[in-house]
Amino acid sequence: MTFQQGAADDVELLRRSSSDPSAFGELVARHQAFVFGAAFRITRDHALSEDIAQEAFLRAFKTAGEYRSEGPVRAWIYRIARNLALNSVTRNREIPSVLSDDVPNERSPEWHVLRAARIDDVRKAIAALPDALRGALIEREYNERSYEEIAELLELPINTVRTRIHRARKALEETLGDGLGGLVGDPT
Repeated sequence: MTFQQGAADDVELLRRSSSDPSAFGELVARHQAFVFGAAFRITRDHALSEDIAQEAFLRAFKTAGEYRSEGPVRAWIYRIARNLALNSVTRNREIPSVLSDDVPNERSPEWHVLRAARIDDVRKAIAALPDALRGALIEREYNERSYEEIAELLELPINTVRTRIHRARKALEETLGDGLGGLVGDPT
């Protein structure tokens, strides 16, 4: 049987997945690129993102009976993948390549040392944020999502998203002591 793509059809596929593995296969085929992309935007690692996407679908399959139709299936699986990716990044104390160590060669050796220390401080400060604040901040700053996109993905009111991002920035400012203006730039 061929299904039309759509949120209602996704719910039906998920509901049927326990008795019909091909139904879940159709769900995976529809959303695997999206789920991989969500993981990759956080981890910046192709192989790790593939593993996370696979794990997200496995968890979705195992917990399909717990899905309560409170939002699109795609958003539900996205949240699973996003949480797995954030946990992986936090566990490895890595922040996406936006904070990479690639710097222009014309900089002095002292600048490299200061920048490396600064990046380490930022990584630790972001990792120390509560999950809700860290997730919203990473979606905004590293995945460059709009507040509206974040609200939709996290299924939160837009004002809650704004508040979480504000609180995350404030917490980083307090931890790092000098605001967010120089997070990636010149540490001097």
